[in-house]
Amino acid sequence: MNSAVLHRLGAVLPKNHFTRVYVLSVLTLASACIIAESYILFLTRQSHTVALGNLWQVPGVQQAVTTSMTTYMVYNILFILAQAYTIFLCMEALAHKDIIQIVVVVVFYFVCVVFAATRYIAFFIYPSVAARMFTFNQNVYIMQVTVMVCYVLSLVSLAVFSYKLKQVVGWNVYKRLGADISLHRAYLWHQCLMMLLKMDIYFIGSYLVQMTALVLKVDDIETWLQITVFIPFCVIVIAGTLFALHGERRRLMQGLAACWFLSIGYFVFKMYRVNAPNIIHMPNDPYEDSRPFFMITVVVCLLLVIATGIASIQCTCNFDSGLKEAIAYDKMRTRHMKLYNKKDEETVQLLPDSVLSAHERFALE
Repeated sequence: MNSAVLHRLGAVLPKNHFTRVYVLSVLTLASACIIAESYILFLTRQSHTVALGNLWQVPGVQQAVTTSMTTYMVYNILFILAQAYTIFLCMEALAHKDIIQIVVVVVFYFVCVVFAATRYIAFFIYPSVAARMFTFNQNVYIMQVTVMVCYVLSLVSLAVFSYKLKQVVGWNVYKRLGADISLHRAYLWHQCLMMLLKMDIYFIGSYLVQMTALVLKVDDIETWLQITVFIPFCVIVIAGTLFALHGERRRLMQGLAACWFLSIGYFVFKMYRVNAPNIIHMPNDPYEDSRPFFMITVVVCLLLVIATGIASIQCTCNFDSGLKEAIAYDKMRTRHMKLYNKKDEETVQLLPDSVLSAHERFALE
């Protein structure tokens, strides 16, 4: 029973020793960041309780502190989800031998470092009135520094691993697609667009969560436009781009590329709106505690939208180059090889021990 479990586990894990070390490192670093962020989330709630009970008895301040606490908790949850999403990206990149996605995970951690540094500045260097409840909490200070150190270690270590994995994974592409340069170039853009769409899912989803949970109000018309127009628009465009890419539907992809470029205007407008003078000087500024984090998210979304539009056009130009057939043939060959190996392993397991030992001895000889 144990041998069967270990055998199945070995089939799931990568065969290369260096790749297994990479998987172990990703799991260890992401788990450490998740534990640290979860503890910061607990300390945030604890600091909020202490602040409401002892320090913030001034009328009107308690509501501001509660609103700020909700903001900080939402970003803590987004940080935790980012680490879980990183594990998914790394595992999928290794499963599909996607070196571009492996490298992009490093960029993803760089964005995490920027967010963590911004949070430290917002809490301890230029704190708002509500953020001052963390100023004298030594545990929050230590944990935020620890998280930044974890993110930096993850960034450096995964950058080194990505450079090494480029040689391990890169050769696999040549074995799968052959030596056709134009086919390799088309496959490169195909991987780029797939990677950008996966990043769009997280960052645009993060933007929508921030807008819905922290900024928008029930009696505001922008709230209903967000829910009824922009959220369905994002889902349709991302899903439609995936559908058009896999099916090489040229007209559909051209229309979706136009949608990506039109989205640039929306995010530019949001950058202006967040920093508009009439918003900043409002008594109840909806972006007071979330403005630095929200602006980073908007800028990242803007860059991703531009890059996704460019990659969509480039992939449209590469349609009908034989890539679709090459990918389909590679999937069919991989599926047949897995089926053949599975049947071969099941046959070997049915052999008597004497025959199996003889088989192993002749294999060694």
